[in-house]
Amino acid sequence: MASLTPEQVNMMVITQRVTTVFSLVGIFFILSTFLLSSSFNKPINRLVFFASWGNLGMNIATLISEAGPEAGQNAPLCQLQGFLIQMFLGVDAYWALCMAGNVYLAFFHNYTIKQLRALDPKYLLACYGFSFVPALVYLFIDTKRRGKVYGPAILWCWIDIEWDFLRIATLYGIVWIATIMIVVIYCMAGRVIWQKRDQLQGYLNPLNENPFASIITTEVRITHEPRLGSAHNEEDHPISPGAKSPEYDPYSVDIEVNGERRPSRPTFLRMRSFTREVAVNEENAEAWLYARVAFLFFVAILITWVPSSANRVYALVHPDRINFPLNYASALVFPLQGFWNVIVYIVTSQTACKHLWNSLFHRRSPSRHNSVPTAGNSEIRLGRFSRGKSARIESDTTSMKSLTNHS
Repeated sequence: MASLTPEQVNMMVITQRVTTVFSLVGIFFILSTFLLSSSFNKPINRLVFFASWGNLGMNIATLISEAGPEAGQNAPLCQLQGFLIQMFLGVDAYWALCMAGNVYLAFFHNYTIKQLRALDPKYLLACYGFSFVPALVYLFIDTKRRGKVYGPAILWCWIDIEWDFLRIATLYGIVWIATIMIVVIYCMAGRVIWQKRDQLQGYLNPLNENPFASIITTEVRITHEPRLGSAHNEEDHPISPGAKSPEYDPYSVDIEVNGERRPSRPTFLRMRSFTREVAVNEENAEAWLYARVAFLFFVAILITWVPSSANRVYALVHPDRINFPLNYASALVFPLQGFWNVIVYIVTSQTACKHLWNSLFHRRSPSRHNSVPTAGNSEIRLGRFSRGKSARIESDTTSMKSLTNHS
């Protein structure tokens, strides 16, 4: 059987360790922000958080790298590396299937985010339990004909070449089946989205974090004038009950409202999002956003598994050959699972990331505005009112009418 040159192996080892560092930084960001900041605690982020623990285990294995095979098949380090790879390599694909299942339940069975959240413990047990059973069993298999299951596999210790069929049976085959199921579900969901395409333009724009939210700016002008007349005038000219004074009512307040919708993003990054009618009428709006992010997570899975699957198919067709470009691609994409996950995590948490960045690297200047909570979890910022001057009110979901209060 052909083998790789030392230079090729060294190139793969360096690439693998560099990409592992990128993933570890991303994993640390996901775990720390999710645990320490409630702003990042979104339904879709919870599943990314759970998957990140699997990415961490996989990256520990890739950091061991060629040290596992060099230690020898019977060495504890080699067996540990094989266990970690079998345990955590396919976890992201399993989580992607869980997310697709949630999309199916939300689109076709009207599951709410609260109902989907109740499924998280079952998903957690299924994804890691499904991987743990074979990974643990393989540690104890040792036959005279084939030897141990875990052994050198080019760049790391995994399932030995003598047990190559187990790679398909207990990992690649399962991932391929999961991928097919995910594609079917997203095709079904895509059909629903296509039927509502006139109302959902811009829905797949990942830069639009929340298509339902928009900012409405209203300008309120309060005019104050001295009271006309005096007490003795009222005595000289009493006004009968129910009658209106011909003079200017000193207690009236005129509010001029100029509703203006401000784009939440620059024009060149903005696409038309959900209409106000859809935002009001859609009972499960969060589930629609969940579906969009779940699809992004699936795209990240494809980036990881397409090159490695091509390498696996090539190995099945040509068992006596080693294709360096395909092996190099596998060494590149496998450790990057955590990196792609943090990209999806940041895209879904843009506002929280901006607030975190500002709190860490920018001093907040003293504000002249006071925040006042309003219904619908929106916020109104009130400026200082002065006589004869106008004040601006900014709200996420605010509409005002001219009001007049007569005493």
